[in-house]
Amino acid sequence: MRMLKLCAIILGTLFFGGTVSYADIHPVIVSTSEGLSIRILDNKEVVFSTPDKKPGLLVVQPSQTTVVKFQLKTEIGAILTLSKGKAAGLEISDSYRIITPGLIERTVTLKAETDQRYYIDFGWNSLKKGSFYSFLGEEKSTVNYTPSCPGTEFGNPDGWQTFPFLGVRYGDKLYGILGDTPGMWENRSFMKFDQEKNRLSLCNGDGSLKRTVLFPFSADATSVYRATFDGWQHIEQGEIQSWKTWIFYSDVKSLYDVQLAAHLALANAKGFNQSGIEAILRNTSYLLLRRNLLRPESDYIFISGVGYGWKQWVSDGFYMSRGLDDPKFDKEAQAAIFYERLDYEDNAQYYLIWSLLVKRAGGNPDMRTVGRAYRYIKSHEKDGLYIPPRLHSDKKCYKTYHDQLNYEDDDAPSSDQGFHCGALMAAKELGFPVTDAEIENAINGYRRMFNPAGGYMATSLLQQQNIGQDALYGEVLTYVVFGKKLLPDEMVKTHLETTMRIQSPYGMRVISKANGELLDGHSGVYTNGGSWFLNDGANYLDGLIHGMDPKWVDDQLIWRMEKELAFMPAFHESISTVTGKPYGHPLYSWNSGYWWLRREVRKNLGSTGPDPVDVRMDKALGIIHVDGFLKLDPTSATLRARN
Repeated sequence: MRMLKLCAIILGTLFFGGTVSYADIHPVIVSTSEGLSIRILDNKEVVFSTPDKKPGLLVVQPSQTTVVKFQLKTEIGAILTLSKGKAAGLEISDSYRIITPGLIERTVTLKAETDQRYYIDFGWNSLKKGSFYSFLGEEKSTVNYTPSCPGTEFGNPDGWQTFPFLGVRYGDKLYGILGDTPGMWENRSFMKFDQEKNRLSLCNGDGSLKRTVLFPFSADATSVYRATFDGWQHIEQGEIQSWKTWIFYSDVKSLYDVQLAAHLALANAKGFNQSGIEAILRNTSYLLLRRNLLRPESDYIFISGVGYGWKQWVSDGFYMSRGLDDPKFDKEAQAAIFYERLDYEDNAQYYLIWSLLVKRAGGNPDMRTVGRAYRYIKSHEKDGLYIPPRLHSDKKCYKTYHDQLNYEDDDAPSSDQGFHCGALMAAKELGFPVTDAEIENAINGYRRMFNPAGGYMATSLLQQQNIGQDALYGEVLTYVVFGKKLLPDEMVKTHLETTMRIQSPYGMRVISKANGELLDGHSGVYTNGGSWFLNDGANYLDGLIHGMDPKWVDDQLIWRMEKELAFMPAFHESISTVTGKPYGHPLYSWNSGYWWLRREVRKNLGSTGPDPVDVRMDKALGIIHVDGFLKLDPTSATLRARN
């Protein structure tokens, strides 16, 4: 134990500059006649203890619940391990590694002596009464959540949240527990805030019976999904399984700080910690990773948001994969795409570009589906224009990702067209018979959507009276992947100059009248005139690509981020352009792509050094960098929640 304590002291001296007062959370072994257990201390004060102050770890199996009694301890550097624990048919160890003085990684490892079903409660008891927090707020009563999927069929009667975080707050001190992404927990992830027992429970199962889970046709545009699910982890004889959780400390002064502290702890644990913006966006990708239980194509998918179920739209999966920036999960998530996810909106175009990136990285995309995607976009191309078919035979809407306007059957939305140009380039590189003349024809079609009299990109070729702020992000993606600008510099600059005159106080309306007003019947949220961060961010990045002043672009990005983060440190599905309040899912999927787009645009333009937007946003959020990790300093923050 002395070595572990010494490591904590050394880390504390490095991490906090040698000051006397610093957080020092660390595990301490408690030995009783029943066996060994762990308590978590901050300096000399006990913060967390094992269940009901008994030795061990809770392992639940169909026939019994075991408080595991560990018999052996080892200390190697900053790693403390309890081992020789037993439950029916299982051998168990419990390890603790100090990452920083405010962050501990816990790894529980099981080896099966016989086939077993089980789940583990990784939670802790707090020895004194404090205020319990989930990511979305203070929990004042006993309540259950799952970060996996919504619905009583998944065993979560009280609700769901994206972030597997449980915390207890004592004044300005927060002690938190983080679960891993549900993708690493077989989609079984459950939280309980137990006020009566003063316990924070984090479990990788709930012990529920096997059943068929059905996502009906009404829940998806094209398919019915079925999966078999139960509340148990399954392990076979001789198999080894490991499960990670994290324990952390942070200074806090508000709910906003609680949420940001959870982000920084996970980012420090996973290495997503070059900046606070990277932390939030890449955490979002990581937390929306799931095992692909619905179809056999691959092991993993990225879901669009917990409320959308276990399936992924191509664009969401693509941008989350870019945010996570992991070739293994990129290949798996791309392989999960099947044709019924491709034949509407801009999904086929995304799929072709994604397939190319997977191939460039050494993967093997399914060329049969790639071929179907190529033939699909070509069959709906006329004179270089992509004219999407109806998704529903009786409706003229649902022809772009986030717009429910009606488009005539011979109209070409500008949002889709930018991706169409990139998709043709991808198809050519993938070996399909695409000529340079065909690509140029598509680019010319894209340029035809510009309204020269109004000075803006229209929402479509035929709806020239409406400005589309989703018109440019296809060009940004094409530039990042192929290094080619599709539009003239002056066209993009003029569009952005017009936008600056007409945008709402809270960002660009996805579609609006030429003077910036809401379309008739629109409310200013979601697809009805809401502001979508990835669109706004990509528009500014397009200005950078086309030679606009980098300092001006940075100022606009920061202005828009401050609007996005005004209520919580999360990038949302959209925000209202009337009130500025978030609308839809927090920690929304595809915004993760901004981190990658920004990085790649800067790289293509030869920009080096720290990203000035990240630097300025860290200062606003009260995030400081110490010895390669992110730390929250709430007293220095200038951006905090408006509510």
